[in-house]
Amino acid sequence: MTVAVDAKAEAPVPTAVGAIPRNYNFAADILDRNLKAGRADQPAFIDPRGTWTYGQLADRVARFAASLRALGVQREERVLIALLDTIDWPTAFLGCLKAGVVAVPVNTLMTEDDYRFMLADSRARVLVVSDTLYPRFQKLIGAAADLEHVVVSGEAVALGSVWTLALA
Repeated sequence: MTVAVDAKAEAPVPTAVGAIPRNYNFAADILDRNLKAGRADQPAFIDPRGTWTYGQLADRVARFAASLRALGVQREERVLIALLDTIDWPTAFLGCLKAGVVAVPVNTLMTEDDYRFMLADSRARVLVVSDTLYPRFQKLIGAAADLEHVVVSGEAVALGSVWTLALA
């Protein structure tokens, strides 16, 4: 433990070792720490589609964060995440954090009315949703005042004449 001395009080004032820096990014830290420890080829996540390594997850997270920035999503804006337990969940969640965007993960068992409230209350600019949950959002998308983009995990679905891009 590091000890700082308060010159006026002459008493030691404990400070935390490894204190969190002012400009800290959890997503970058957790991924970089595992990559620097030599775990790039070690499993980080397993889902029905396969096993994903730390290196693959870090790449997906970086690409998702870059995609959010390309969509014009700014720091501290919100992304509502309604995803099943697949590699796309940590990709979207950590990608939001890496981009400085506020991730708003929601329970996949909520009702359409619950999702309506969450979209309105969060003022989410982006919705990231699993293809099997998409029908619960279909009617809400046009009515959500702040929602500008929809990303679908799984199979691409039609939004009127526009197709969404599935997370790959």
